[in-house]
Amino acid sequence: MQKLLVSMAGLFLAAASVQAQLWPKDPTTTTAWRLDADSQWLQEDGAMVLKVSVPPERAAGMHGASMKIDLSPYYGKQIEVSCLSRHEKLSKPSRGYLGFKFMLSFLSKGSRQYPAGGGGLSLPADSDWRRVSFIVYNVPKDASEGLFNLGLQAGSGTAWFKELSIREVAVYPTVVELPEGFRCEYDDTVTKLPILRGCMSPGFGKKGAKAEDLEELARWGANVIRWQLDTPKEVCRDKERYRAIFRRHMKNLDEHIPLLTRLGLNVIIDMHRPPGGRYRDGIAGTAGALAGNVAVNERNCVIFFEKDYLDLFVDTWRELARHYRDVDIVVAYDLINEPTQYNEVPHDYLTCQYLAAQAIREIDPDKPIIIAANEWSNPKAFAYLQPLPLKNLIYQGHMYEPGEYTHQGVGAGNMEKVLRGELLTYPGNIGGGHYDRETLRRLLHLIRDFQLKYGARIYIGEFSAIRFAPGAAQYIEDVISLFEEYGWDWSYHAFREWHNWSVEHDENPHNNQPATSDTERKKILLKYFSRNQKRP
Repeated sequence: MQKLLVSMAGLFLAAASVQAQLWPKDPTTTTAWRLDADSQWLQEDGAMVLKVSVPPERAAGMHGASMKIDLSPYYGKQIEVSCLSRHEKLSKPSRGYLGFKFMLSFLSKGSRQYPAGGGGLSLPADSDWRRVSFIVYNVPKDASEGLFNLGLQAGSGTAWFKELSIREVAVYPTVVELPEGFRCEYDDTVTKLPILRGCMSPGFGKKGAKAEDLEELARWGANVIRWQLDTPKEVCRDKERYRAIFRRHMKNLDEHIPLLTRLGLNVIIDMHRPPGGRYRDGIAGTAGALAGNVAVNERNCVIFFEKDYLDLFVDTWRELARHYRDVDIVVAYDLINEPTQYNEVPHDYLTCQYLAAQAIREIDPDKPIIIAANEWSNPKAFAYLQPLPLKNLIYQGHMYEPGEYTHQGVGAGNMEKVLRGELLTYPGNIGGGHYDRETLRRLLHLIRDFQLKYGARIYIGEFSAIRFAPGAAQYIEDVISLFEEYGWDWSYHAFREWHNWSVEHDENPHNNQPATSDTERKKILLKYFSRNQKRP
């Protein structure tokens, strides 16, 4: 084990080094770490081990050790932070981001970021030694006040940590070299397409879409529906069943094409769950890592690792392109919903999409293809999203930030606080920072920067706030007004899917019946839908 590096000059190895060790060698090199009363250093087999033990009666608050860190040697780089850990008798956390804590936080653009790994609602109470890691995909060049936290938050039990390290990684290699000054290319297929404003569809399931629902959405004034072609997670690993269910969804869409055309309701085909699914399925959403939270290394999409599923992914898009290339009301192919790639993989999230896009272009040279950003299409993933050299590509983000606010009550066991009236309000203090329209603007700035740098068309495929979150209507107004300011396409999540995202249900979490009059959230959608134009 290398000597602990704690000074500004010596905290990391040289910036060109692939790895930095941050762990003490012996008791004399622990001084950079601050330990609370529940923490202690041990020596086991010649190695230093941090032990954090919290009895149930002391579970409230943060327990463990912390160390300040200078991140400037890693500005603009991808780093993997890892350690070895084991634990016993951990209490089940009330939220995914509580309980087991292995985190590096830092300040950037006025907001604190909290990359972390290894915890979550699905973490078992006991575990032998395991490697825990997470990636910081592009360390911001203004990152300051770096702080490691190891221990337990709002939970009891015992956890041991050792061998903390940082190494530079190439999680997202360059997919294709682009010329200097590259700009996205669009022809009339895209440039004459009006701004798309609409909603995400429900999952449809075995019964398929309902004509009356499509007619109602059109009456609202929406001009697009993001049409889920979804496959149950338990079926995703069975290739033949996956194909069969996908074709059933296509048949259902085909049956509604005449109606959709008459209504002027454009369709974006959304492959909501790719072949193979994810290695560990939970809540599927932009705040999934917050609200559903399992150890992040277990949320990678299977197509990133297993070529036979990647081949099926590409082949499915070939089939869709052949089928819908001449169907005008189908205006775009949305390749993958919310990709989640969290470490080095054989086939990265963007390469998989590039392969599918190339396959589509062999069949359909013009129809727009939507490329999704990583990390549940989170705005921050635009920091490392690379444009691709194909015509008529639209780039997609989702907006559920801050997740602590938008996803209140989402996930197993998370409704209790909601039903007790313990709710966060927007605008207001959320997660230790103040959030208002200008804060949301800052959160979206990476998408805006990407748009301006490459001349890209942007689509916000999902955004929402849970219906009972105080200020949800204002949140929806603020994000849509920013989308409109920037000229982005957008679809609200969701239309007649789950009552807690529904603008047709009121703000009372105890009432799951449709509202008897228009909610403020619905009025905002209607206001902006009134700007829609039908396609020429």
